[in-house]
Amino acid sequence: MGIQRHRARLDQQSPARRVENLEAFEPCWLETYQYALLNPLNIVPADRSGLPCQPLKTPGIKVREHLLPQLLCLNALSGDQRKTLTTMVAEYCRRGTPFLSALLQSEATPAEIIGHFRFTLEQPRSGSKLRWWLRCYDPRVFRHLCWVLDELRMDRLLGPITAWAWPDLSGWWHRLPRGRALDPWQRMPTLSKHQWAVIDRVALLNATLDRLAMLAPEVRFSFEDYVWVDGLLAEARELGLTDAEDCRLYAEQAARFHPDIHDHPSLHQRLSEAIEQPGSYTQYCDDLSSQLLQAMARELEKST
Repeated sequence: MGIQRHRARLDQQSPARRVENLEAFEPCWLETYQYALLNPLNIVPADRSGLPCQPLKTPGIKVREHLLPQLLCLNALSGDQRKTLTTMVAEYCRRGTPFLSALLQSEATPAEIIGHFRFTLEQPRSGSKLRWWLRCYDPRVFRHLCWVLDELRMDRLLGPITAWAWPDLSGWWHRLPRGRALDPWQRMPTLSKHQWAVIDRVALLNATLDRLAMLAPEVRFSFEDYVWVDGLLAEARELGLTDAEDCRLYAEQAARFHPDIHDHPSLHQRLSEAIEQPGSYTQYCDDLSSQLLQAMARELEKST
């Protein structure tokens, strides 16, 4: 069974509307992009040995430099290094893990790019004295920032970067060109409470999307899908579900079977019991098979 269609809409000015879908990685991109981002936590240290990388340090982070995200200056690569890098990208893609977290186009110097990230990776948060780490270098986070951030904040996030490309787990790449030509050195406005709430759910959102992708591998998710599934997770929290797995199951049921599946009396009762009494929603739904949920969805279709 596929994924249900939904009512989610992107804002007309959303940066996600500027995103271009590319093909699989092309070696010539190492010539057309000036920089790359690497996440050392996803890479065997020996596989990036010798590459001209520099750590992206911030004022508040207390982590050893080799564990920080790394900026790779592509213009500094030798011919042999380009061939080795191309091989590594292909090998990691086959494993389902990107070697390059992002490719960046920019006329700025390496020092200027590093300086930009110095005050971008850490962000203030309303009501907190701490500065919070913004994992924009992670492609599974950046794809969501494209619809979470408004146009101004995204352009400030990009700063001197004129285009940002990133891979998905299938090996396909996507590219976001910068919008308005703003002062590239002006810092990003503080994120709103709502934006932080969505960012806090990104790990759970990705886990839910991964589960849905496993159940319906033929489906290519859109930004509207991301918005809709995140809304289901937020809805689950608002209803009173506190366990992450319960929220994931709630969203999965609506996404797979029917947007209003929880209005069905049988499921509504289980949901109410999970909220009002000790026990998890997942446990209350243990006896429900896909066939039973499909039957509930058909009943809802007939009643509307």
